[in-house]
Amino acid sequence: MTRLSDPVPLSPQQEWLWESLRFMHPDEPGRTKSNVCLAYTLHGPVDADRLERALDTVRQRHDVLRTTFDEISDSPRQEIRDPRDAQSLPFALVDLSGVPYQEQHRLCELIANGECDRVFDHVQGPLWHATLVRRAPRDHVLVFSVSHLMLDAPSVQLVIRHLAEAYEELPPPERQDQYRDFVWRARELPKDADIRLDYWRRVLTPLPAPLAVPTDYPADPPPVFLRETEPFSVQARPAELAGLRGQAGVTPYLIHVAAYTAALAGICGARRIVVGSSLTRLELKADLNAVGHFSDLVLLPVDVNPEDTFGEHLEHVRDTVLDVYDHLLPYPVIAEAIDPGFKARRPWPARALYHVWVRGSVHSTALGPPQRLGEAEVHPFSFAHETCYSIDLDTDRYAHVYGQNVVPTLYIGPTGLDGEMTYNRAVFTPPSARRFIDMHRRNLERLLREPGAPIGEVRT
Repeated sequence: MTRLSDPVPLSPQQEWLWESLRFMHPDEPGRTKSNVCLAYTLHGPVDADRLERALDTVRQRHDVLRTTFDEISDSPRQEIRDPRDAQSLPFALVDLSGVPYQEQHRLCELIANGECDRVFDHVQGPLWHATLVRRAPRDHVLVFSVSHLMLDAPSVQLVIRHLAEAYEELPPPERQDQYRDFVWRARELPKDADIRLDYWRRVLTPLPAPLAVPTDYPADPPPVFLRETEPFSVQARPAELAGLRGQAGVTPYLIHVAAYTAALAGICGARRIVVGSSLTRLELKADLNAVGHFSDLVLLPVDVNPEDTFGEHLEHVRDTVLDVYDHLLPYPVIAEAIDPGFKARRPWPARALYHVWVRGSVHSTALGPPQRLGEAEVHPFSFAHETCYSIDLDTDRYAHVYGQNVVPTLYIGPTGLDGEMTYNRAVFTPPSARRFIDMHRRNLERLLREPGAPIGEVRT
């Protein structure tokens, strides 16, 4: 384990996110809004003072909650404050008990949205904030937001679990591996790195060109990014999903990837869709109770043959994912090896090497949020979050980025039969976005019901 005073560089997982922040906001990357924000409803009594003490206990336990950056530069370094250093706790109590009930939910959504858009100062810190909203003596909402550079979504869930343990004054596990220890492991390339790079050069050559996605408004370049979200639910029986999952290595995530890549190929006439996604590097995480930013950007180059059946396409997606997992390398290492101009374009866009983003549910059953905080039951608090920011990039230098900014993002819900699509309202009208959803849903339902049907039969 490293010492508290040792200088800590960014992990490769943090590096690609930091570069994307510098790319999108070159003037003030250190004050950029890129947060993970999760909220929970607490049904039962909650002692705010006791909760504040528990938050301080969790802060002292995890170095990453006491981390800032030495400066805003090409390669900032992480500084970890001593647990004994006096620093105000980033915690607020908001009392809405006197507000009419029908207004409370709307105000809680506004508070959660405000936390999503909180601007953290990465040099001064702290880089997280907790808000407890009191709606009634036995009804609260807990909102936790943090800079995405410091924690990924599963780690936020784990922080809430540790908060519940500290609230009950339970002793933490003896092992205390910290995120700084993970950083050094993640920066060390495997011995067969050259073999892995040969794999990536083969599967990502030629480099992904933008998909020919039909849009409602000019997409080169879009004037702003206005994020809107459309939920969807698949009309299928859980038994149908379970039937496909019975095949070796098949998960709801892979089923959705197969259905969505088939849909995009039908829309764009493409034969290859490179999917970007995230993967928690558990093999490098020595302590499952450690928190930090462990999610790596992974690339899934999926070939699509319209004559294949859904079942054959699903098997191809599964085999592709298994190959990718066998050849994992940090995204910056892959990009620098296969794209000659990658370093020259720094700060580089995180989306330079894939067409579409697909993310599975961040909810974990093993190390996810607790079921109770003291006497209060813990449940997710859902809220809609819209993001709008202008895009002002060098169109000659970053023309490929605009094309990759117009493909709707797929998010998969925890049941595997629900989810949502996020799209740029400056590029698509809501009816067009719903057509993407409808095609994905039809493909998914057909895949579950008739895996022997050709994937080319479902059209827009």
